[in-house]
Amino acid sequence: MKAARLTAPRGLGLVLRGLLVAMLFMLSVGFATTAQAVDTVDCTPMGDPACKDLTAIVECIWNNGDGTYSIAWGYSNLSAKIVRIDIGNKNGMSPGAAGQGQPTIFQIGTFHNVFVTTVTGTSMQWRLGNSTYTANSSTPACVTTPVSVVGSVRALTLGIALLFAAGLPLLASRRSRLAVEA
Repeated sequence: MKAARLTAPRGLGLVLRGLLVAMLFMLSVGFATTAQAVDTVDCTPMGDPACKDLTAIVECIWNNGDGTYSIAWGYSNLSAKIVRIDIGNKNGMSPGAAGQGQPTIFQIGTFHNVFVTTVTGTSMQWRLGNSTYTANSSTPACVTTPVSVVGSVRALTLGIALLFAAGLPLLASRRSRLAVEA
């Protein structure tokens, strides 16, 4: 009878935690899709005026010590629309392959450390739209090795909360098994 009392609250707790996980998941999906409600403009042909409000940001350059350099890049989209530019002559890196991790969807706002490229030598260019942005020896040095920032703080917070909420039932069930064994 004592064991039945212990399992009933834990069973209810597991159900409540499961509901919390489901709610957090629905919230995170809602936050991820809110940006899609804004119009997306295809700027591969560069016809829309929103395409002119997109600029690249050369953040910094890091000497890897082996003859290569890592460069952190960001962008700023000052238009009121999400911009899409396919990899190619309007969204390409050089030297090397045109696609080196740069985005093709540019959300509204300014985003730092979106992606990192590595180049032999000290110069690399990103052609974005009708402009070319160059990282070279006059680019500020990075304070630490550049690492791209993926996602947003809100998504990270929800992800951590989701992992925590999902992990609690596992810990609770393990504790109850250990208590029963003892």
